[in-house]
Amino acid sequence: MNEVWKNLKKKIHSFINEGKNELKKINNPRDLIKQIPNLLTISRIALAPFIVANILSGNLLIAGLITGLASITDMFDGKVARALNASTNFGANLDAVVDKIFVVSITTPLFIIQPHLIIPIFLDLVIATINGYAHIQGLQTKTSKIGKVKTAFLDSLICASFFTQFKAIDTITKILYVSTILLQLKTAKEYHDKYLFAYKQIKKNELKTEKQKKINDNARNKQKVISRGTKIDKAEKLNSLNKLRDTLMQYKAMQKNNLEKEKEKSKIKK
Repeated sequence: MNEVWKNLKKKIHSFINEGKNELKKINNPRDLIKQIPNLLTISRIALAPFIVANILSGNLLIAGLITGLASITDMFDGKVARALNASTNFGANLDAVVDKIFVVSITTPLFIIQPHLIIPIFLDLVIATINGYAHIQGLQTKTSKIGKVKTAFLDSLICASFFTQFKAIDTITKILYVSTILLQLKTAKEYHDKYLFAYKQIKKNELKTEKQKKINDNARNKQKVISRGTKIDKAEKLNSLNKLRDTLMQYKAMQKNNLEKEKEKSKIKK
Protein backbone atom coordinates (compact mmCIF):
# COMPACT_ATOMS: atom_id res chain seq x y z
CA MET A 1 0.00 0.00 0.00
CA ASN A 2 2.90 2.33 0.80
CA GLU A 3 4.33 1.66 -2.67
CA VAL A 4 0.98 2.58 -4.32
CA TRP A 5 0.75 5.81 -2.28
CA LYS A 6 4.35 6.70 -3.12
CA ASN A 7 3.76 6.09 -6.85
CA LEU A 8 0.51 8.11 -6.71
CA LYS A 9 2.32 11.10 -5.21
CA LYS A 10 4.98 10.82 -7.94
CA LYS A 11 2.31 10.74 -10.67
CA ILE A 12 0.48 13.77 -9.21
CA HIS A 13 3.74 15.69 -8.91
CA SER A 14 4.67 14.73 -12.49
CA PHE A 15 1.20 15.76 -13.74
CA ILE A 16 1.49 19.19 -12.05
CA ASN A 17 4.98 19.73 -13.49
CA GLU A 18 3.76 18.79 -16.99
CA GLY A 19 0.95 21.35 -16.60
CA LYS A 20 3.46 24.03 -15.58
CA ASN A 21 5.63 23.19 -18.58
CA GLU A 22 2.61 23.50 -20.90
CA LEU A 23 1.94 27.00 -19.50
CA LYS A 24 5.60 27.98 -19.98
CA LYS A 25 5.33 27.09 -23.68
CA ILE A 26 2.78 29.88 -24.23
CA ASN A 27 5.05 32.72 -25.37
CA ASN A 28 3.00 33.99 -28.32
CA PRO A 29 -0.46 33.54 -29.96
CA ARG A 30 0.86 30.67 -32.12
CA ASP A 31 1.71 28.68 -29.01
CA LEU A 32 -1.74 29.41 -27.59
CA ILE A 33 -3.35 27.74 -30.64
CA LYS A 34 -1.70 24.45 -29.60
CA GLN A 35 -3.44 24.74 -26.23
CA ILE A 36 -6.93 24.68 -27.83
CA PRO A 37 -7.36 20.91 -27.14
CA ASN A 38 -6.54 21.43 -23.45
CA LEU A 39 -8.89 24.44 -23.28
CA LEU A 40 -11.68 22.32 -24.79
CA THR A 41 -11.02 19.68 -22.14
CA ILE A 42 -11.03 22.21 -19.28
CA SER A 43 -14.26 23.77 -20.63
CA ARG A 44 -16.13 20.67 -19.43
CA ILE A 45 -15.19 21.51 -15.85
CA ALA A 46 -16.32 25.11 -16.44
CA LEU A 47 -19.70 23.90 -17.78
CA ALA A 48 -20.32 21.44 -14.90
CA PRO A 49 -21.56 24.07 -12.35
CA PHE A 50 -24.13 25.39 -14.87
CA ILE A 51 -25.39 21.84 -15.48
CA VAL A 52 -25.67 21.12 -11.74
CA ALA A 53 -27.46 24.44 -11.10
CA ASN A 54 -30.04 23.71 -13.82
CA ILE A 55 -30.62 20.15 -12.56
CA LEU A 56 -31.25 21.38 -9.02
CA SER A 57 -33.59 24.12 -10.25
CA GLY A 58 -35.54 21.63 -12.40
CA ASN A 59 -34.42 22.99 -15.81
CA LEU A 60 -33.57 19.55 -17.18
CA LEU A 61 -33.83 20.57 -20.85
CA ILE A 62 -31.20 23.31 -20.44
CA ALA A 63 -29.03 20.98 -18.32
CA GLY A 64 -29.32 18.33 -21.05
CA LEU A 65 -28.35 20.75 -23.81
CA ILE A 66 -25.29 21.97 -21.89
CA THR A 67 -24.32 18.34 -21.18
CA GLY A 68 -24.63 17.60 -24.91
CA LEU A 69 -22.33 20.55 -25.66
CA ALA A 70 -19.80 19.27 -23.10
CA SER A 71 -19.95 15.79 -24.67
CA ILE A 72 -19.13 17.30 -28.07
CA THR A 73 -15.96 18.87 -26.62
CA ASP A 74 -15.03 15.42 -25.30
CA MET A 75 -15.41 13.98 -28.80
CA PHE A 76 -13.33 16.65 -30.51
CA ASP A 77 -10.50 17.61 -28.11
CA GLY A 78 -8.41 14.56 -29.13
CA LYS A 79 -9.09 15.06 -32.84
CA VAL A 80 -8.16 18.76 -32.62
CA ALA A 81 -4.94 17.83 -30.77
CA ARG A 82 -3.94 15.43 -33.55
CA ALA A 83 -4.88 17.95 -36.26
CA LEU A 84 -2.71 20.65 -34.62
CA ASN A 85 0.07 18.15 -33.88
CA ALA A 86 -0.38 19.08 -30.22
CA SER A 87 -0.91 15.64 -28.66
CA THR A 88 0.88 15.40 -25.30
CA ASN A 89 1.01 13.03 -22.36
CA PHE A 90 -0.32 15.86 -20.18
CA GLY A 91 -3.30 16.38 -22.52
CA ALA A 92 -4.19 12.67 -22.43
CA ASN A 93 -4.00 12.56 -18.61
CA LEU A 94 -5.93 15.83 -18.29
CA ASP A 95 -8.70 14.46 -20.52
CA ALA A 96 -9.01 11.29 -18.39
CA VAL A 97 -9.11 13.23 -15.10
CA VAL A 98 -11.60 15.84 -16.36
CA ASP A 99 -13.88 13.13 -17.79
CA LYS A 100 -14.27 11.45 -14.40
CA ILE A 101 -14.72 14.72 -12.49
CA PHE A 102 -17.30 15.92 -15.01
CA VAL A 103 -19.33 12.69 -15.02
CA VAL A 104 -19.37 12.37 -11.20
CA SER A 105 -20.20 16.07 -10.65
CA ILE A 106 -23.21 16.13 -12.99
CA THR A 107 -24.57 12.66 -12.17
CA THR A 108 -24.53 13.17 -8.39
CA PRO A 109 -27.51 15.61 -8.47
CA LEU A 110 -29.02 13.64 -11.39
CA PHE A 111 -29.38 10.60 -9.07
CA ILE A 112 -32.27 12.46 -7.42
CA ILE A 113 -34.44 12.09 -10.53
CA GLN A 114 -32.64 9.11 -12.16
CA PRO A 115 -31.44 6.88 -9.25
CA HIS A 116 -30.82 3.92 -11.61
CA LEU A 117 -27.79 5.78 -13.04
CA ILE A 118 -25.83 4.79 -9.95
CA ILE A 119 -25.00 1.39 -11.54
CA PRO A 120 -23.30 2.67 -14.74
CA ILE A 121 -21.54 5.43 -12.79
CA PHE A 122 -20.27 2.90 -10.23
CA LEU A 123 -19.02 0.64 -13.05
CA ASP A 124 -17.30 3.60 -14.70
CA LEU A 125 -15.52 4.36 -11.42
CA VAL A 126 -14.42 0.70 -11.22
CA ILE A 127 -12.94 0.99 -14.73
CA ALA A 128 -11.26 4.27 -13.76
CA THR A 129 -9.81 2.61 -10.64
CA ILE A 130 -8.36 -0.29 -12.67
CA ASN A 131 -6.85 2.16 -15.18
CA GLY A 132 -5.58 4.47 -12.45
CA TYR A 133 -3.98 1.65 -10.46
CA ALA A 134 -2.25 0.30 -13.57
CA HIS A 135 -1.02 3.81 -14.46
CA ILE A 136 0.29 4.40 -10.92
CA GLN A 137 2.20 1.12 -11.08
CA GLY A 138 3.98 2.32 -14.23
CA LEU A 139 2.06 0.38 -16.87
CA GLN A 140 1.29 2.08 -20.19
CA THR A 141 -2.49 2.50 -20.21
CA LYS A 142 -4.43 3.25 -23.36
CA THR A 143 -8.17 3.43 -24.02
CA SER A 144 -9.23 0.43 -26.09
CA LYS A 145 -11.76 0.56 -28.93
CA ILE A 146 -14.47 -0.96 -26.75
CA GLY A 147 -13.54 1.58 -24.05
CA LYS A 148 -14.15 4.43 -26.49
CA VAL A 149 -17.51 2.93 -27.54
CA LYS A 150 -18.42 2.53 -23.85
CA THR A 151 -17.66 6.21 -23.20
CA ALA A 152 -19.79 7.29 -26.18
CA PHE A 153 -22.71 5.18 -24.90
CA LEU A 154 -22.30 6.50 -21.33
CA ASP A 155 -22.27 10.13 -22.53
CA SER A 156 -25.34 9.45 -24.68
CA LEU A 157 -27.10 7.80 -21.71
CA ILE A 158 -26.41 10.77 -19.43
CA CYS A 159 -27.62 13.25 -22.08
CA ALA A 160 -30.75 11.17 -22.81
CA SER A 161 -31.53 10.94 -19.07
CA PHE A 162 -32.41 14.66 -19.10
CA PHE A 163 -35.14 14.10 -21.70
CA THR A 164 -36.97 11.01 -20.39
CA GLN A 165 -40.23 13.01 -20.25
CA PHE A 166 -40.41 12.34 -23.99
CA LYS A 167 -41.65 8.78 -24.63
CA ALA A 168 -39.42 8.06 -27.63
CA ILE A 169 -36.30 9.25 -25.80
CA ASP A 170 -37.33 7.30 -22.69
CA THR A 171 -37.30 4.08 -24.77
CA ILE A 172 -33.90 5.01 -26.25
CA THR A 173 -32.62 5.72 -22.71
CA LYS A 174 -33.59 2.21 -21.57
CA ILE A 175 -31.77 0.65 -24.53
CA LEU A 176 -28.71 2.83 -23.87
CA TYR A 177 -28.83 1.91 -20.18
CA VAL A 178 -28.62 -1.85 -20.80
CA SER A 179 -26.07 -1.45 -23.63
CA THR A 180 -23.85 0.82 -21.52
CA ILE A 181 -23.76 -1.61 -18.59
CA LEU A 182 -22.88 -4.54 -20.88
CA LEU A 183 -20.12 -2.49 -22.54
CA GLN A 184 -18.80 -1.41 -19.14
CA LEU A 185 -18.63 -4.99 -17.88
CA LYS A 186 -16.80 -6.00 -21.07
CA THR A 187 -14.39 -3.04 -20.73
CA ALA A 188 -13.74 -3.74 -17.04
CA LYS A 189 -12.88 -7.38 -17.81
CA GLU A 190 -10.66 -6.38 -20.73
CA TYR A 191 -8.75 -3.82 -18.64
CA HIS A 192 -8.48 -6.23 -15.71
CA ASP A 193 -7.04 -8.95 -17.94
CA LYS A 194 -4.81 -6.52 -19.82
CA TYR A 195 -3.43 -4.40 -16.98
CA LEU A 196 -3.88 -6.12 -13.62
CA PHE A 197 -2.93 -9.54 -15.00
CA ALA A 198 0.09 -7.94 -16.72
CA TYR A 199 1.06 -6.23 -13.45
CA LYS A 200 0.78 -9.53 -11.54
CA GLN A 201 2.98 -11.20 -14.17
CA ILE A 202 5.57 -8.42 -13.89
CA LYS A 203 5.60 -8.78 -10.09
CA LYS A 204 5.81 -12.56 -10.42
CA ASN A 205 8.77 -12.25 -12.81
CA GLU A 206 10.43 -9.73 -10.47
CA LEU A 207 10.08 -12.14 -7.53
CA LYS A 208 11.38 -14.98 -9.71
CA THR A 209 14.36 -12.86 -10.80
CA GLU A 210 15.04 -11.82 -7.21
CA LYS A 211 14.84 -15.44 -6.04
CA GLN A 212 17.20 -16.55 -8.83
CA LYS A 213 19.56 -13.72 -7.93
CA LYS A 214 19.63 -14.89 -4.30
CA ILE A 215 20.30 -18.47 -5.45
CA ASN A 216 23.13 -17.23 -7.71
CA ASP A 217 24.56 -15.07 -4.90
CA ASN A 218 24.46 -18.01 -2.48
CA ALA A 219 26.13 -20.23 -5.08
CA ARG A 220 28.84 -17.59 -5.66
CA ASN A 221 29.40 -17.18 -1.92
CA LYS A 222 29.62 -20.96 -1.50
CA GLN A 223 32.10 -21.12 -4.38
CA LYS A 224 34.17 -18.38 -2.77
CA VAL A 225 34.20 -20.30 0.52
CA ILE A 226 35.22 -23.50 -1.31
CA SER A 227 37.91 -21.60 -3.27
CA ARG A 228 39.16 -19.99 -0.08
CA GLY A 229 39.18 -23.40 1.62
CA THR A 230 41.02 -24.92 -1.34
CA LYS A 231 43.63 -22.14 -1.21
CA ILE A 232 44.07 -22.70 2.54
CA ASP A 233 44.40 -26.48 2.00
CA LYS A 234 46.98 -25.91 -0.74
CA ALA A 235 48.91 -23.52 1.48
CA GLU A 236 48.84 -25.99 4.39
CA LYS A 237 49.98 -28.86 2.12
CA LEU A 238 52.78 -26.72 0.72
CA ASN A 239 53.81 -25.73 4.22
CA SER A 240 53.81 -29.40 5.30
CA LEU A 241 55.92 -30.37 2.27
CA ASN A 242 58.40 -27.58 3.04
CA LYS A 243 58.67 -28.79 6.65
CA LEU A 244 59.17 -32.39 5.46
CA ARG A 245 61.84 -31.25 3.01
CA ASP A 246 63.61 -29.30 5.76
CA THR A 247 63.43 -32.33 8.07
CA LEU A 248 64.89 -34.61 5.36
CA MET A 249 67.65 -32.13 4.63
CA GLN A 250 68.46 -31.92 8.34
CA TYR A 251 68.45 -35.73 8.56
CA LYS A 252 70.78 -36.01 5.53
CA ALA A 253 73.06 -33.39 7.02
CA MET A 254 73.18 -35.32 10.31
CA GLN A 255 73.88 -38.57 8.41
CA LYS A 256 76.69 -36.87 6.54
CA ASN A 257 78.18 -35.49 9.77
CA ASN A 258 78.00 -38.90 11.42
CA LEU A 259 79.78 -40.54 8.46
CA GLU A 260 82.53 -37.92 8.50
CA LYS A 261 83.01 -38.39 12.26
CA GLU A 262 83.27 -42.17 11.84
CA LYS A 263 85.86 -41.74 9.06
CA GLU A 264 87.94 -39.45 11.28
CA LYS A 265 87.75 -41.96 14.15
CA SER A 266 88.88 -44.81 11.90
CA LYS A 267 91.84 -42.71 10.64
CA ILE A 268 92.91 -41.91 14.21
CA LYS A 269 92.84 -45.63 15.16
CA LYS A 270 95.04 -46.50 12.20
